[in-house]
Amino acid sequence: MNPSTQALADSISRGVREAMQGAAEHGVGTEHAALTVERAPLPIAPARLASAHLGHSRAREQARDLYERCLLRYRELADAQGTPGHVDDAGAAVARFVAANLEALHGLHATPEMLKQLEHQLGGVARRSSEWGRASVRDRQFYVEQMAILAVLIGESSAQAVLQGPAALANIRRAARSYLKQLLGLDPDQLTLGPGGLSLRCANQPA
Repeated sequence: MNPSTQALADSISRGVREAMQGAAEHGVGTEHAALTVERAPLPIAPARLASAHLGHSRAREQARDLYERCLLRYRELADAQGTPGHVDDAGAAVARFVAANLEALHGLHATPEMLKQLEHQLGGVARRSSEWGRASVRDRQFYVEQMAILAVLIGESSAQAVLQGPAALANIRRAARSYLKQLLGLDPDQLTLGPGGLSLRCANQPA
């Protein structure tokens, strides 16, 4: 991730963390206008993410193919739900990423209503981010593509892990915990998802 894209990711993560800590279990707040970015003529994130893989070139090619399939799958679902085909919705991509990781970690299945609320929350945080306003279109495109790819990847990996057994489940939960910690900067075991969207558990609230 280049410095400007990393600054964007850090800024959004910081915004979510501050909003969550300020609102405690009452959620992050809502902003209903979609936060969209024009899709790149050719996807950016699959090649960048694959280039970080260690090993031989064939492994990187396979990783790139996987990421391209994940992004295509995400966009097929988004387009079917009414997102215009020439844009990506940043709030929706981050919401699906968070929801996929919470399901993998805690078994919390997000209903369409919960996802919509989460989109409003996280899209609003991104919109208020100073780095989002300064970021280039290309950095925004990469950020949204990355969230979309990882949302599909963690969701599919979690479903496979259920069939593969305890060791696979432990691995996917470890990955989900790491992703949530990296994005939100909060204890993933204290996060929950409900009708009001993303919130922090009360101290005496069971997991």
